[in-house]
Amino acid sequence: MDGFTNVIAAASMSMAQMNTASQASIAMLKNAMNMDENASAKMIESISNAAPSADGRGALMDVRA
Repeated sequence: MDGFTNVIAAASMSMAQMNTASQASIAMLKNAMNMDENASAKMIESISNAAPSADGRGALMDVRA
């Protein structure tokens, strides 16, 4: 039974390492998603600040090819 116990112990350690690696990957992805969310919010805010004025000036642009 000693060999069988060693196999179970090794499998348990391997599964624990994979779980830890998986949790670390998930944490990194969550961090990246939060950073992207913040960057998107800032971009949307800057676009809304760059909207044309309410009096209509700058709302239209003539283009000739």
